[in-house]
Amino acid sequence: MATARVLVVDDEPLVLSVVSKALATRGYEIHAASSPGKALEAVERTPCFDLVVSDVIMPEMCGPELVRRIERICPEVGVVLMSGNLRAEGIPERAVFLGKPFLLTDLYATVDKALARRPKGSDGGNGG
Repeated sequence: MATARVLVVDDEPLVLSVVSKALATRGYEIHAASSPGKALEAVERTPCFDLVVSDVIMPEMCGPELVRRIERICPEVGVVLMSGNLRAEGIPERAVFLGKPFLLTDLYATVDKALARRPKGSDGGNGG
């Protein structure tokens, strides 16, 4: 099985670093973006990601809007949205919500759940 390609997006450098490193230790191929704009650039220049792990509230664009834009390019992408705001309003239906702060075990379980929820029927552009 190919390594899952994960795009991590958060405007808080510490959160971006911790989530990226934690998922890298689990064997995922990590691409980190410190803003929605940088995330969209990453999606445009590389094949589709298997999973997007994004903050909900960011200055440039909210996480749900970012995910909607990414899904236009990569319709098979799995989604985890993270926020310290317990109201998960506007979260796409198939996204998995992770409340901040969280334990790494919660992050791992949420990522596993989101990857399992990915739509079936195509290779998602990742070659297999």
